[in-house]
Amino acid sequence: MENHIPNIINEMMSTTAVYDEHSLTVEEVLNLPDFAGFKLLGGSSGLQNRCKHITILETPEGISWLTGGEFLLTAGYALKDREDKKSSMILDAHQRKVSAVAVKENRYFGEISKQLIDDANTYGVPLIEISRNVIYTEAISSFYNMLFYRKNEYILNLNNIYAKLLDLSFENKDVNGIIYSLSNLSNSNVFLCDRYLNPITYNIIDSSSYDKLANKIPFSKKGAPAVKEIKDYCINKEIMGVYISIYPLVRDNKPLGYVYIVNSSKLDKLAQSSIEYGISIISMKLDIDQARSFSQARLNKTLIEIMLNNKELPDEFYENVEKDLGWDREGHIVGICIKIHIKKDTHIDECKNSVYSVLNNILEKGNYLSKDKKNEVFVFTNIEARAHLEEVVSKIVASLQDYDDAYLVAVGISNVYKRIKNIEKMYNEAYLAALFSNHDSIYFNSLDTIKLLYPLKDDNEVHEYYNRTIRKLEKYDEDQGTNLLETVECYLRYNFNRKIAASKLFIHVETLRYRLNRIEEITGYSLNDTEGIFALQMGLKLKKLIKIK
Repeated sequence: MENHIPNIINEMMSTTAVYDEHSLTVEEVLNLPDFAGFKLLGGSSGLQNRCKHITILETPEGISWLTGGEFLLTAGYALKDREDKKSSMILDAHQRKVSAVAVKENRYFGEISKQLIDDANTYGVPLIEISRNVIYTEAISSFYNMLFYRKNEYILNLNNIYAKLLDLSFENKDVNGIIYSLSNLSNSNVFLCDRYLNPITYNIIDSSSYDKLANKIPFSKKGAPAVKEIKDYCINKEIMGVYISIYPLVRDNKPLGYVYIVNSSKLDKLAQSSIEYGISIISMKLDIDQARSFSQARLNKTLIEIMLNNKELPDEFYENVEKDLGWDREGHIVGICIKIHIKKDTHIDECKNSVYSVLNNILEKGNYLSKDKKNEVFVFTNIEARAHLEEVVSKIVASLQDYDDAYLVAVGISNVYKRIKNIEKMYNEAYLAALFSNHDSIYFNSLDTIKLLYPLKDDNEVHEYYNRTIRKLEKYDEDQGTNLLETVECYLRYNFNRKIAASKLFIHVETLRYRLNRIEEITGYSLNDTEGIFALQMGLKLKKLIKIK
């Protein structure tokens, strides 16, 4: 697919027309390979409409949410029983300044009426019929790849021999391949780090110069922060007998990451040229990956919410989702909930972006569905063998722990299922498991008592039991400004060891004893006998269950 894009751009460059770098015409979109075989049914006067985004429409009210400049894709599922919405689709699209509407043939939309075609001609909104085999994710990726290359056409204007040599070195390589080529061309150790200075990939040419910094951040998460303090652009800065050059990667005034060059000697001009050109390619690739992630996330969220909120979807719908993801082969589908706990002044969106970066590095790109909600990221992926699940989860947890200076995570893992049709079970199980995770990973099938109690979370007796135990402490803390609930949780967590519990609570042991006596007075349950311990432990578990909603 990507091989076609440079050819299309070269054709654009051979003309004298001036192109808007922030959009594509409808005609240019239809010339992408993914739309081969399209039929233009009406609205040919709008083929030069500008498309800023490509958007999937699978909700009846979706057009009202648009802001203009969208190339709209739909299979018509959400409109199949809404003739009112279907008949006014082109008029609604025109009023929202939609650039074009493409409908999958022989799916849910049904026959495209003469009225819709007439409206398309009247309002200049191209109405297109596309093959039912068009895969949304690939079409969206093609669009944003093309749009991104449009924004960066200046790179293709490099016409000196050295740039052509670099083109040959970097052509068709991913970020790992570019770092490898960059390292060899400049004869340097090259490290690519994310915005938190966690290594993404690297290539070491001269181990002796690397060894001198092996215990320094970002080359190690341990050791003195001598390197971490240096994030600004610099060339040939000497540290501990080696030379470091730092290139911040920035797009739209937002940091994407950093490239560190470590060498035993200073970079010469030729090496600097290689690196600077390579870094422009890396930034471009990272931007493409981000565009793909955004488009994929948008599609994923739509798919997941359709499956979670509609109980009567046909089996064909689930089969198509599995086929598009390549999950129709033998495998095991699992849900993972990653709950984010921010430690300092970090925006939650930045945290989520780093989580998605980890997922893209560990899971096969395009082989998972995801959605985020407040401070949680939900992932549904296909694992070839159950034995691999623990390995994948361990890698995710270990990678996310690299961000522990910004946030902590609790990871919950659902049971394994054969079909994506069980997505609601996976969602609930992963979420419930994450609630009981202590900043590590926990599997739903290990919850034992909680797993048995979960179906009873709405039962009146469960709420009454909670009210008789833990709710009394919560109410007392709210009224008196005390910390009795935190005290009982800490005391139980550290196995009734008063010395350790008092230390963790930053209070004297005698203060702890006083608080435990107050807990008994308020709840009627003593932490000195098994019945009281069981009652309060169960109350804490029920508290988490009740709070799930």
